[in-house]
Amino acid sequence: MAILCPSTAIYHLLFSSLLLFFSCYVSGIPIYGAEEGKDGFHSTPVSSLLPKNKCSASARGGSQGLPITQKYGPCSGSGHSQPPSPQEILAEMNPDSITWTQCKPCVRCLKDSHRHFDPSASLTYSLGSCIPSTVGNTYNMTYGDKSTSVGNYGCDTMTLEPSDVFPKFQFGCGRNNEGDFGSGADGMLGLGQGQLSTVSQTASKFKKVFSYCLPEEDSIGSLLFGEKATSQSSLKFTSLVNGPGTSGLEESGYYFVKLLDISVGNKRLNVPSSVFASPGTIIDSGTVITCLPQRAYSALTAAFKKAMAKYPLSNGRRKKGDILDTCYNLSGRKDVLLPEIVLHFGEGADVRLNGKRVIWGNDASRLCLAFAGNSKSTMNSELTIIGNRQQVSLTVLYDIQGGRIGFGGNGCSK
Repeated sequence: MAILCPSTAIYHLLFSSLLLFFSCYVSGIPIYGAEEGKDGFHSTPVSSLLPKNKCSASARGGSQGLPITQKYGPCSGSGHSQPPSPQEILAEMNPDSITWTQCKPCVRCLKDSHRHFDPSASLTYSLGSCIPSTVGNTYNMTYGDKSTSVGNYGCDTMTLEPSDVFPKFQFGCGRNNEGDFGSGADGMLGLGQGQLSTVSQTASKFKKVFSYCLPEEDSIGSLLFGEKATSQSSLKFTSLVNGPGTSGLEESGYYFVKLLDISVGNKRLNVPSSVFASPGTIIDSGTVITCLPQRAYSALTAAFKKAMAKYPLSNGRRKKGDILDTCYNLSGRKDVLLPEIVLHFGEGADVRLNGKRVIWGNDASRLCLAFAGNSKSTMNSELTIIGNRQQVSLTVLYDIQGGRIGFGGNGCSK
């Protein structure tokens, strides 16, 4: 489910004996308590807003289900400790429903990939489609950062865990793969609503229910399916809605929700809900920075600048392609008083954002508001996309048949 606007942080997988490994670009932060007498603000150590370079040993035992790590984090094993530059999070939108893995023989293989699926060694593999309505036997995926995978469809038995076995699972057998999918990643897991996504093909057991917790860069999160996902408590739910111009969620493949307004430091922006309703608001794990229509983004930046008035703006020049334009120089400061940003969804589901859910940056001299305004020159310039930066350390539950998405703030270790 990777809608990329304007970012390219897709959650990747390592398809090794059908055991899944995820990684991503973003980084996260624990929630800090508000400073006494400063309701709607959080006193946050500046050092906690910067990238971490060590994987927390204690975090390794805290996750259940399929593990998720950040692509550029120290727990990923990629050798990267820095998140991508602002230029690297630019991309075009592109849906991702297809699950694929590298196959032998491959014409072009991904760098640092460890294993390849060998169809000739499997007694249960069959070439081509095993879903009657699928058109054609080949696929060609191009992602927002221009990474590609080209190959043919095949079917085989997929095993997530010994008790979770799915025969005749259709996936892409990648023969020509190019781009940066992360060190050790050999494929992509599709979590959209399309017919070929993992969510749809495992619906007989998991009932189209899954959840994830995207971790901080020095820890490990998890992906859960079915009853394991619904066992979590203290979630606030909002309804899935049909996207404008579509006849239903199944046809669009995207997860549309109703965003009503945004608050900064406990003060509502009072942006008309119609701004977010047309062409709609999408929750996406494959997009880094949350993208807002220009009217909403202008209101957000104005309120954020007012709340941060006592801090100096960064004097550093924006590089070409840098979409982050509200930045501060916090060098030499131990703490910063950040305004809390709240996303107000339908049915009273308020998602509170603090720390690295609000700020993006590699250096204390340039820490920026982690939101972007949609460019008028791009397709769907008024579409609102809630990116994974704002989802870090949250439990996000997708109950597709129940028509709802739930949010919980207990962190990935709970």
